[in-house]
Amino acid sequence: MEWDKSASLLLEKVPPFIQKTVREKVETLARNRGKDIVTEADVVAAREAFMNKSGSQQPITKQQPKHNEKLSVLRKYSKYFDENGNPVLYHINTCRGTEVNCPFLITDPKILADKLRKRLEELNFTEKLINKIEGHILPHHTMKLAVSGCPNSCSMPQIKDFGVHAIESVYVDPDCECIECMKCVETCREDAITVKNRQVVIDKEKCVHCGLCAKVCPAGSIKAEEKKYRVMIGGKVGRHPRFALDLLPTADEATVLKALVACIDIILTNKTERHFRTLIEQLGIEEIKKRL
Repeated sequence: MEWDKSASLLLEKVPPFIQKTVREKVETLARNRGKDIVTEADVVAAREAFMNKSGSQQPITKQQPKHNEKLSVLRKYSKYFDENGNPVLYHINTCRGTEVNCPFLITDPKILADKLRKRLEELNFTEKLINKIEGHILPHHTMKLAVSGCPNSCSMPQIKDFGVHAIESVYVDPDCECIECMKCVETCREDAITVKNRQVVIDKEKCVHCGLCAKVCPAGSIKAEEKKYRVMIGGKVGRHPRFALDLLPTADEATVLKALVACIDIILTNKTERHFRTLIEQLGIEEIKKRL
């Protein structure tokens, strides 16, 4: 009988010498409910049935500290709790581009940040992470995310577990003749543009896809493509800092959300409590790309 990931995670916490017995009891209960797939709810129901039958308060999984005890360290920091006092084991930073009318802003970062937050809530990330971690939950166990509205990356996505910044790639339109005003050359901070004999050449290796050259071009020789995102994962600070690795150089909103789900799956299904960057290095960035 098939088990979903959250149910399998609970089973893994059962002592090995009784896992087979527990599996059989849970699957029997699930079949009696007319189900084909074992879920977390089935495991919990089987545990409660066992406790009521035996009159014992000993759960079938390894007993962990209560939520209040597990969260005692995090309670020193208000950012890990919402306005109602409920734990939130992720934090999303956004740049202030919309607030300050930033001239470099490509798109409002809060729009994507809200959708990332909603997806984390739909996945019950906080609750599942609490259940996974044994003992006290520490700040490094939580997930750090950041969204920036342009490649300037003021929210520092390069040092987060999951970082995103908006991009606006450009191209040269051969149907619009360059007037050699040189505004694009003056605007480009990467020296990625050359103009000679009314021919515009953009060095894609230098270009960071900020879209500024398209904004200042009066002739339309340089045009902007659809606004998208760059996705980076595994950034960290601390004793051994690491810049995040490129997961998706170019991605639309739906693909960004899909990437988040893949990363969450890695965190929650891994048997260890290692830092996300360590998990990435164990799997390999190419393996994660295949999951998308």
